[in-house]
Amino acid sequence: MNGPRRLLVGGLVAILAVLIVKALVDTVLIAPRFAVDVEIPLRAAERWQAGEPPYLASAFVSPPGATQPFLYPPFVLPFFAVLSGLPRALVSAVAVAVMLGASILAGRRLGIPWIWLPLVLAWPPFAESIFGANVQTLLFAAFVFLFYRVGTVAWKAPVRDVADPAESAALVGGLATVVGSIKISQPHAWLYVLRHRPRAAIGGALAMVGIVALTIPLTGIGPWFDWVAQLRLAADPTWDLGGFALPRFLPPWVGLAVAVACVVAIWFVPRERAGAWIGVLSVVGALSLHIFGLLFLVPAMLVIRREAALVAAICIATYSYEGAWAGILIVAAGLALVEFGGEWVASRGAEWAA
Repeated sequence: MNGPRRLLVGGLVAILAVLIVKALVDTVLIAPRFAVDVEIPLRAAERWQAGEPPYLASAFVSPPGATQPFLYPPFVLPFFAVLSGLPRALVSAVAVAVMLGASILAGRRLGIPWIWLPLVLAWPPFAESIFGANVQTLLFAAFVFLFYRVGTVAWKAPVRDVADPAESAALVGGLATVVGSIKISQPHAWLYVLRHRPRAAIGGALAMVGIVALTIPLTGIGPWFDWVAQLRLAADPTWDLGGFALPRFLPPWVGLAVAVACVVAIWFVPRERAGAWIGVLSVVGALSLHIFGLLFLVPAMLVIRREAALVAAICIATYSYEGAWAGILIVAAGLALVEFGGEWVASRGAEWAA
């Protein structure tokens, strides 16, 4: 890296660090956010145990915090019911610790050096997901382990080819199914595996069906209908806390068309950069999107030019809808340039390891 470029990158890192500190102080590290995303399902499980509806339509008019809507599928209720009997402080602390550990493992699997890992984990998509104990952290870790192997080169993880018959079908199918079954608005990884390893994807789906079947005698059928109704309410673009997916800003048919296009695009994703492309498609094509959903941009950010990745990270760290979509578009455009820009991009330092 030459002198002027090193100076530019250093300046961008400094700007990013300032914005990260501001976001942590003003938005992320505030007491009501601590483990809030584990408190929500714990309260739902308590209602369920008491014979009350776990899914409350009234939650959509609640202020930010633990009274927000419960959106996980019903098969998780028995699990959270067990946890609800434990001391809340212990469950919250362990949940945050697990999210931190999962984030570290995912970061290291992607080749992020230890010295840079604190800054990366303090970036809002990571920090909010960790501090709030959001399950998106675990899903992102599963995504990373699905598409990448352990490597030795900084900033560059070797890609796992899920189509390789030598790869464990149980591992590939299981990880893909986990990502798509908890957050049903992100089926992209599972669909990619279905495209290249149909038996693995179907096997994972059947295993999940088995889990659902085992829990139905406990939960009953009713909560499943309530869950679908809850998801319908969550998809309402007028819900103030509904996130910043495209349908919030565009006519519903346009947002749906983009989502369908992102699903169709999975069939044409290059296998050598599958993780990066699937991550971008799952963000752009999401029907529900919050800041921690932008974790799935990270693999692509490690492929595109370093300066572009830092500018995208800065935009996202502003904690604004405009900044989030500016960051998304920068990453998507940078990845497209890497894919179609040919030798110029490769020769001018597209890889972080340069």
